[in-house]
Amino acid sequence: MRIWTTVMGQRLDDAADTRSMILCDHLLRRGHQVTMWTSAWDHIRKEWRKEWRAAGGAPVVRDDGLEIRFMKGSGYQRNTSPMRLVDHWGAAQDFTRQALASPRPDAIVASLPDHVTAAAAVSLGQKLGAATIVDVRDKWPDVIADFSTRSAAGQVARRLMHFEHRRTRRALAEADAVVAMMHSMLDWALAKAGRRASALEQVFYLTTAPKAFDVEPPALPEGHPVRAALAASEGRVRFAFAGTFNRTQHPELLLTALEQLKRENHPALRRAAFLIGGDGQDADQVRQRAAALDNVHCVGWMKPPEMRALLMGADVGLVLMNYPTEAFNNKSFSYMAAGLPIISGARGDLQQLIEAETVGLNVPGGDAGALAQAIVRLTEDDALRTQMRARMRRLFDARFDREKNYTAYADHVERVAGLKAPSRAAA
Repeated sequence: MRIWTTVMGQRLDDAADTRSMILCDHLLRRGHQVTMWTSAWDHIRKEWRKEWRAAGGAPVVRDDGLEIRFMKGSGYQRNTSPMRLVDHWGAAQDFTRQALASPRPDAIVASLPDHVTAAAAVSLGQKLGAATIVDVRDKWPDVIADFSTRSAAGQVARRLMHFEHRRTRRALAEADAVVAMMHSMLDWALAKAGRRASALEQVFYLTTAPKAFDVEPPALPEGHPVRAALAASEGRVRFAFAGTFNRTQHPELLLTALEQLKRENHPALRRAAFLIGGDGQDADQVRQRAAALDNVHCVGWMKPPEMRALLMGADVGLVLMNYPTEAFNNKSFSYMAAGLPIISGARGDLQQLIEAETVGLNVPGGDAGALAQAIVRLTEDDALRTQMRARMRRLFDARFDREKNYTAYADHVERVAGLKAPSRAAA
């Protein structure tokens, strides 16, 4: 079969452990022709992609056979700017123009976000007779509807969101199937579309991280920051945070909790160490505050093998939410893949899982005091921490193994495409 996927902000370097790339890999291994449509704009670097520029806008075919095609919008400099939406409008138009001149696909798996190209994919599927699956990964456009109302541009943007909500509802209602990375996302999508659940609506967890326990850790060169941090923290209970620093989750919450424990001269601090991996918003301030705490180690941005090495040496994973919000992101699955108990400030699926399976501690998002208490508890209670680690490993093997999850996802794509085939033949 010829299968397309769409995902606007897809990384193309060090991207093997991302949802869309893993799905594409499984489909390619089954002999399908797979094309990934992604933005010509680099969402991380805020510049035109080097791959797009090097190819002169033409498709790029990777060594594994995956074809990359680019959708060109206008670019944007801030993730919350109205210009991001303008970019997506342009990219969706470019996608439609190119798609109508291309060989017809049998199926299109469209990531949401973004909702604009997802809606374009559903519309194209109807025109071309292709099966369409919307993969819900975040609640767009709901989460971008908080444009500032203090400026004229903000006022206009908020009025335009009415049309964006309608665009999303139609895409979710008219797709042949809707899948999601967690149950709360699927519930949101079905409610927004006014759609009744069927066997075609499924949850396939993000599970982007490969198993990282009972395996050999990646080898790191002498002097590598991760290797140095693990050596410096030897013999202590290691708490790890890994990820991009942003307004939703940020290690400054951890630093506030540790500064509180330091003022109290709490003895647990002498038994614990804290490993911060990643970069992003206010990273310089994080490093400056961490330097004042002798048991905090900042290792910077990590590639996937480096992150696995860090987490395989850790004892507890930290989901540091600045405010209570639903989150079951890829770093949560990285902690699970390493068999780590989790201290989490998230609500929703992850909160329920931690509570039901006793694989960590839930704290209110943004509450540094509660975070400090949870750190103390898991530092001092070795037996509890060991029990939680054993439960997490059993849970991962039973429900969150990457290979099993994406095999089931690829099966589902083939099933939905197969159900569409008879109607396509009749037409």
